[in-house]
Amino acid sequence: MRPASVSCRSPGPSSCEEYKLSLYFSRCLTSGSYSRDLRLPSLRASPPDTPGNRRHTGAMTGTQAPRQGRKRTMGGHQGSPQCDRHRTQMERVYSENVSAMPLASLPSAADPPRHPLVEARRSQGWSQEVLAHLLREQGLGTTRKTVTRWEHGVVPDDAAQAALCNLFSLPPDTYLRVTWPGWLPTSGLVGIQEPWDAEGTINALTTVAEHAIVDRREFVLLMGAELLLPIYNWRLNPGPWLAYRDRGHQVSNALVDEIERLISVRRRMDDEHGGGGILEMLHSDLRFVTDMLKNGRYTEATGQRLYGATAELARLAGWAAFDSGRQAAAQQYYFAALRAAAAVGDHPLAVNIVGFLGIQAYSTGRLEDATQLLEVATTESQKKTPSVIQAMTWARAGRAYAKVGQAAKARQALTKSTSLLNRAVNGDSPNWAYWVDETRMAAQLGRALFDLEDYPGASRELTAAVESCGSKYPRDRATWLGRVAIAHLRTGDVDAGCESGRETVDLIANQIDSERGMSFLRTFQTELASAGNSASAREFTEYADSRLGAA
Repeated sequence: MRPASVSCRSPGPSSCEEYKLSLYFSRCLTSGSYSRDLRLPSLRASPPDTPGNRRHTGAMTGTQAPRQGRKRTMGGHQGSPQCDRHRTQMERVYSENVSAMPLASLPSAADPPRHPLVEARRSQGWSQEVLAHLLREQGLGTTRKTVTRWEHGVVPDDAAQAALCNLFSLPPDTYLRVTWPGWLPTSGLVGIQEPWDAEGTINALTTVAEHAIVDRREFVLLMGAELLLPIYNWRLNPGPWLAYRDRGHQVSNALVDEIERLISVRRRMDDEHGGGGILEMLHSDLRFVTDMLKNGRYTEATGQRLYGATAELARLAGWAAFDSGRQAAAQQYYFAALRAAAAVGDHPLAVNIVGFLGIQAYSTGRLEDATQLLEVATTESQKKTPSVIQAMTWARAGRAYAKVGQAAKARQALTKSTSLLNRAVNGDSPNWAYWVDETRMAAQLGRALFDLEDYPGASRELTAAVESCGSKYPRDRATWLGRVAIAHLRTGDVDAGCESGRETVDLIANQIDSERGMSFLRTFQTELASAGNSASAREFTEYADSRLGAA
């Protein structure tokens, strides 16, 4: 299938960026590069005119009703006829090219939804009889008929659910935290397929708040065009949508005040202890606030604050999941956060969330995805976004360019970031950007230099950032010091590397729960073992073992 041709007569910078993005989707979808993750189930294409295919296209593009009495803004061109024509052409390209790309989570009209237990056991290659046999080995009296009844709506008792948790390698209390069958592991892309509108946002938030916490580390991540399609939806439908409800229990401003204060506390807890220790709390907070959005009664002003709080909670949960190494869950939280931010047209927060998706992409080796995401973020940051947020976004783009070895572009982006930060106006930044300052920019530069293999420069900048923080931000200091230790080792200074390594060990042992912090320390230990058997190396190894055990 050839992409439809689109003419672009001086549409302006924003719509040209969207046009380029639409062509990117066309190339990916027609070449099949969206299936790069080999763990995705086989994708069955539906004919373009089938009901199942129409449902897919509608679910991806979505529709929304603009607020009564307000003119809808499109791409910064105030809804001009020229922009409308260009937008329609892009949507046509988008629809025609995604018609051959059903997501794994979107069944065709001919395929009725399967019970999650069916998908969970098939993912392991188990028949009903095999699953029953495995449960009998755990002391239950399960038969094939029992499994059939479960797959047709009967809820297993607690003993059976506990045994199933064990078989699927889930934490033993999972079934107590999430209602059956929501905790069962499936390959479905949670919260992705819903329409990009007010109703779809509530449904997606509800799904993510129920299911994302139980995702296992090996679950599938969206990649390539599949990853960018929700971002494209946001750019075409940036909100706001109506944010009030006239039914249910009253949600007061005083309650929202408390929720916003709680979010501030959660941010500081993450700063001090890392994401591993607070993810469960954040997930519970998100479920509570999502339930109020879905079932509460609130004015539009209160609803806007409530959606904003939900977006930041989901964003923070995504960050905590990412910091804990739970990448699929992190991605699902981020997409839910992006929907909630769009619901109230919070563009700076939405740009920040796309930036976090970019961080996740370059941190997990998906470098093409990272550069695409952060180029979108830097473009969108030019629209009604404070200088501090623009500075942060360009710094992240610099990190992505460094990851792919584009040194000139990385330095240019980081220089622009510093310039934007210098132009920032006090009081112009959202409260969630409290941590963006000169120290963070130095750390971004240091990490970019590390990725560019300029190890002396990386050590200099990261050491300065660590010293500037004092006793604050122990998790960040641990990840920075871990890089400093590796940088010293790679330049032949084993003694300095071990000294920085000891500081990293102390932070991890005393204060934080962060898989990212541990990953740098493990890299250092592996490289140290290959660097010889010096006295410094032996002393460090003994010290790390005594403080951290076999971690």
